[in-house]
Amino acid sequence: MLADPRFQNYSSYIMTAYVKFMEAAGAQVVPLIVNDSSELDKLSSIDGILMPGGEGDYLDFGKQIFDAVKAYNDAGHFYPIWGTCLGFENMAIYAADAPDSVLSKIEVHNLSLPLDFMG
Repeated sequence: MLADPRFQNYSSYIMTAYVKFMEAAGAQVVPLIVNDSSELDKLSSIDGILMPGGEGDYLDFGKQIFDAVKAYNDAGHFYPIWGTCLGFENMAIYAADAPDSVLSKIEVHNLSLPLDFMG
């Protein structure tokens, strides 16, 4: 994609799979352009957020979105936010009291552990 001249002046994109996933559920997709603070004005006109997975550098911009959505929910306005893979990891960081200690790398290969359901 980086070599494709159609994307020469762009630094981010939305995978088609995410757009089709949301449209299949009846949603109209409205992209929020990374690093454009005026994009936050769109939040009052849409009904939810999907923070995608994959590669991406939207940690700071995503935090602004997360904080705005949290404020909506704290004020009693239901406003869903969903994070897939990297989006979920970022949301864990945004919600943590100590964001630098939320995720840690653990090298494990070919290990099965029992799953204990606590009731």
